[in-house]
Amino acid sequence: MAEHPRNIGRYQVLRPLGQGAMGTVYLAEDPMLKRRLAIKVVRAVGEERDIALERFKREAEISAQLNHPNIVTIYDVGEEPNLGPFLAMELVEGQSLGKFIREGNLEPETRLGVLVQAMRALRAAHRHAIIHRDVKPDNILVSEDGRVKLMDFGIAKTMAPRLTTQGEFLGSPAYSAPELLKGSDPTPSSDRYAFAVTAFELMTGQLPHPGPNVAAVITHVLHEPIVVPQGMSGDLANVFRKALTFDPEERFETLMEFLVALIDAYPLENSARSRVEELFRHDDHAGDIVPLRRARPRVSAGMDSGSGVAVSRSTGRSNSARPTMSPTGSAMRIELESEQTNPGFRPPPVPRSAPVPQPRSDEGGVSPKTLLKWILIVLVFGQLAWWVYGYLQPYMAGAPQ
Repeated sequence: MAEHPRNIGRYQVLRPLGQGAMGTVYLAEDPMLKRRLAIKVVRAVGEERDIALERFKREAEISAQLNHPNIVTIYDVGEEPNLGPFLAMELVEGQSLGKFIREGNLEPETRLGVLVQAMRALRAAHRHAIIHRDVKPDNILVSEDGRVKLMDFGIAKTMAPRLTTQGEFLGSPAYSAPELLKGSDPTPSSDRYAFAVTAFELMTGQLPHPGPNVAAVITHVLHEPIVVPQGMSGDLANVFRKALTFDPEERFETLMEFLVALIDAYPLENSARSRVEELFRHDDHAGDIVPLRRARPRVSAGMDSGSGVAVSRSTGRSNSARPTMSPTGSAMRIELESEQTNPGFRPPPVPRSAPVPQPRSDEGGVSPKTLLKWILIVLVFGQLAWWVYGYLQPYMAGAPQ
């Protein structure tokens, strides 16, 4: 068995993180900046090696353009003679959304929170005229603190020259829009279609166009409507039918429109719905995104040692709304620390047209501002009068009596 390299470029390899048919991902350390990172190496030769290096360069270029908290940051790209092209990127300690789906251990509330963050990442790419082309659960990472990261922009389409020949298909057929499978160019609408397929699989545990093999899946996408799981509400099914319709013109026009409709149609308790809607308060600019995180288990007097069920107790801390991820058996859910001890409390909205109250002085008195103004006037004029008196004093002393 071949030993793993000790160094890749200037980076010191610590251990492998994962291995696939095309290459390996290593945990490494940058000795210059003293930080840990992940390095993806593709073992390829000839033309495949050149294509892999070119795609790594493209991914690094796009990462530099976006610089978004929900997109994996690329630090470096290069080529190791004895290994192949490598990509040094941000280390995300967690696992892919695809693995969460296969394990089935995310609560609906948490799933919607993940989709909100993934939506922000994809929307940021579209704002920069970048089409991802391969949106799927395995390209969405969920860190241990709940931060969601979109990755793998290596086949993204921009205004730059294309890496592929005309008509060549790139992406995953199960998540590809019908127009892509028919040979059309990728568009933001095809990305939104893939995002909707990802949401469908995340919320239901199955694909909207199932099949035993790739050919069967492609045939189903091109000729059959989506398969709605038994028990899904009519409203929710209609949301997915609109998002995954064959005609791009009939789909939701924006990611936000789709996600709002999905949250409105999904059956949630009122408190959970409020917490999910709270996530929309944070914009995706300037690092305003509040990440999901795991909350420490809270033990109270309501603990039932026999059943292992604990009754959460409010901390009473005054804090801005912050989504948290806490373990609940084998599942996880989002919690939001409310601004008051009452979890249902919501501060009343302030109308934009409401006048800003101005401080007023007591009736019949003088305001501090007016008093200060008169004091300054007296001081200035007094100093001026004293200067004029000193200037005229010699002339006054020599004048005849």
